[in-house]
Amino acid sequence: MANIEATVITWLNTVLPTGWVAYGDKPKTTPTKYVLVDRTGGPRESMVLDRAVILIEFYHKSSRSEASETANAIADIIIQLEAYNNDVTHASVNSLVNLDDTLAQFHRYQLYIDAFNRR
Repeated sequence: MANIEATVITWLNTVLPTGWVAYGDKPKTTPTKYVLVDRTGGPRESMVLDRAVILIEFYHKSSRSEASETANAIADIIIQLEAYNNDVTHASVNSLVNLDDTLAQFHRYQLYIDAFNRR
C-alpha cells in the first residue's frame, strides 16, 4: 500500500516544469518557487479504498502568473496520476483557488484534488 501523499509528490516531481520541486514539508531554505503537498481530508472505505482530498500548493515569490500557469497545467493533467500508479484508481480536480500567502509574501495557487488510492 502506497501513501497517497508520497505518490502525488513523486509524480509531481516527474511532471513539474523546470525549477519547480514538490515537497511534503516546507523546505528550511525557501526557494523562489516550490510546491507543497498535504492531505486535507477524505474517508477510508471498507479498509480497501482511501478517498483522499489532497492539497497541492504552488508558491512563487515574484510571479503570480507563473504560479497560476503551473497550477493550471497540473490541473489539466491530474488524470495522468491514475496511469502513473496502479493503486490510484481515480484522480480529478476538486477546486483551484488563488490565495496569496501574505505572511510569507508569496503568490500562491491551491489545487485541491480527489485521489482514490487502493489500500
